Amino acid sequence: MAGWGVLRGMWYLTVLTMLAFSPLMAAELEEWRRNEDWEVALGQAAELARARRFAEAGPLFQNLTAAAERFQFPLLMKAKCLNNYGAMLMANGQFAEAEKRYREAVRAWAGATGEESDETATTFNNLGELYRQTGRFAEAEEVLRRSLAIREGLGKKNELRVAGALNNLGTVQREAGRLREAAASFERAVEIRRRLGDGNVAKTLNNLGSVRQALGDVAGAEALYVEAEALLAARPGEELAGVWNNIGTLHRMTGRMESAEVYLRKASALWEKALGEEHPSVAAGWNNLAELLMTMGRGGEAEPLLRRAIGVMEKTQARGLAEMVDNLGVLFLQQEKGVGAEALFRRAVALRTAGLGREHRATLEAMHHLGQALGMQKRYTEAERLLLEELSIVEANRMQRSAQNGHVLAELALVQFAQRRLAEGERYLEAVSAFATELPTVQQAGVAELYKAYAHLLRGVKRNRDAARIEGRANSLMAPSR
Repeated sequence: MAGWGVLRGMWYLTVLTMLAFSPLMAAELEEWRRNEDWEVALGQAAELARARRFAEAGPLFQNLTAAAERFQFPLLMKAKCLNNYGAMLMANGQFAEAEKRYREAVRAWAGATGEESDETATTFNNLGELYRQTGRFAEAEEVLRRSLAIREGLGKKNELRVAGALNNLGTVQREAGRLREAAASFERAVEIRRRLGDGNVAKTLNNLGSVRQALGDVAGAEALYVEAEALLAARPGEELAGVWNNIGTLHRMTGRMESAEVYLRKASALWEKALGEEHPSVAAGWNNLAELLMTMGRGGEAEPLLRRAIGVMEKTQARGLAEMVDNLGVLFLQQEKGVGAEALFRRAVALRTAGLGREHRATLEAMHHLGQALGMQKRYTEAERLLLEELSIVEANRMQRSAQNGHVLAELALVQFAQRRLAEGERYLEAVSAFATELPTVQQAGVAELYKAYAHLLRGVKRNRDAARIEGRANSLMAPSR
């Protein structure tokens, strides 16, 4: 009987496919149709989507939805179909269409199971993930908080789903830069999942580790990653790849370059095996490996990785394209290809301005890189104008003693020195020196090198006493006590 059920489901799929082209099939389908047959067809469409066979799954979902509308299927069936259809569209990078289906699914769930049902919360969660992937963080947080509130209201029996909602909310807060709020959400999720022995605790440990790392707690982050890795070792897949990726970035941050490369290569290979070559996570893995190779002076190996990553992000329209375009521009800067770098940075600025706004830190970073590319081409007036705009945004957002402000002041000083405008350059250098000791160690070293370059210029115009004073400042920044 089971075999007959599958065959009947396959025949129903054939009828659905024909339905779009033959209205005469409607009466025959109505006479034959039963709910369980439609459920079999929906399950097979979902299976095709999970196998990433989108060209086959898409038309089936379309016809399933059309059948549900035409024959006035129960709202419960329609909602399930719309939710699964939205998931397939999102996985295929069709975000605008996916959003429509999810919104329709929310309305259908509300009519079928109520606005406060677990099913409604699930689709809100999916919609929040869509908004996260497209950088719409405020909207993502709104629907994820709605999902969390529904699940908290369903009582103790729903605690694991509460943990899932907290994990997803923390992910959005992390990506929006609200790290302490993200840590609090992840910590609540970890507590629930540990207490209930949930296998998904490794995922949340990894997320919490990434926040601890961003907050500067290297030891705490590494301990969380190691715990997550041990939990996932027996079932290698997408989640273990994410842990290895985070361990690799942590090792890069702490100077363990060879170990970082091993972990990042393992992560990329596992993501590719689990998800296929044309998935945004695979592209992110290539991007992270390329960043490491650039740091190690292996730009020739980094460039093809970045180009492949950009190609995937362009095809899927997933968030993250701007970062990869910007990274390729940085590589071109390292290779002194100013014109090529300029084109890439202009694109990165446009992408980030459209997605994040002109005042977002990521947009400012791309603007800063564009200013460097213009300076490399000796287009100092254009570079200075852009850097001054960046400086005004930094100051307006009360970031005067931030690393971002240190970067822009140092770059403005370089632009002045390149034009032999020593007094103007020294003013910018004095401004950054006022808080240089508060900057990260790597950036302090950069300011020290800038002092040395300025001292060299001063000696060139016979201002040896001033040069000695500036060299003293450089040496004080580079002293071991710092």
